[in-house]
Amino acid sequence: MKKILVIAVTYHSNKELQAFLESVRRAAEKVKNLIQVDVEVVDNGQDNKGYLGGALPIYNEKAHTYDYVSISNVDLQLAEDFFEQLLTIDTKRIGWLAPDIYTDKINRHENPFMLTRPTKRNFLIWRIIYSTTWIYRIYHRLYLWKNRKQLTYTARDIYAGHGSFMLFTKNFVTSYPELHFPGFMYGEEIYLAELHRAAQLKTIYVPILRIANTGNINTALINQKQKSAWSRESLHAIYKHFFA
Repeated sequence: MKKILVIAVTYHSNKELQAFLESVRRAAEKVKNLIQVDVEVVDNGQDNKGYLGGALPIYNEKAHTYDYVSISNVDLQLAEDFFEQLLTIDTKRIGWLAPDIYTDKINRHENPFMLTRPTKRNFLIWRIIYSTTWIYRIYHRLYLWKNRKQLTYTARDIYAGHGSFMLFTKNFVTSYPELHFPGFMYGEEIYLAELHRAAQLKTIYVPILRIANTGNINTALINQKQKSAWSRESLHAIYKHFFA
């Protein structure tokens, strides 16, 4: 029997958490004789340790005993056939499975998230974008308008999946049984993509794994000035470690 650990990170989002857990339960029920699905909930409501900051202590303690490990926000709902489809995937040399994550309210598919590795020029542009709140707001609106990803039905290699739901295989966990994110929040996808690159593991967009995104509830509660500061700090640390 395969084992999957779902690490769910919540931040003042108990209503969304219950819906997320119910979707996991329904999907797990369909494969109850084939997959053991365990869920660990990280509540950042009292002491916000960041997304990976909250999830990684559990990852570091328990991931090595599982065939798959997911780190997830809770404003999501898994399709009922999610785990059924997972069993059909050959994960040889694959470390990261990026599902189709659909945000209905803006008609947007979050994956494929990043197709290619960012350049030093990208980091320079991001530094400018996150330098002031008004530049970020303009950029964010233009980005959402211009980049409404349409669903592609073909699985393909990508650089990084979207961070709202990240699913890692035993290959990745074996390579990295312990992780320490160098920032507080933001840039997690690039950090994890670089680890996959170093381990020569593939990140694959897999549209048969379907998730509904009900809407950015956690980050909506944080003001933009703080988001920008966290983004600058994380991206600077990632740049120094992997790109300098």
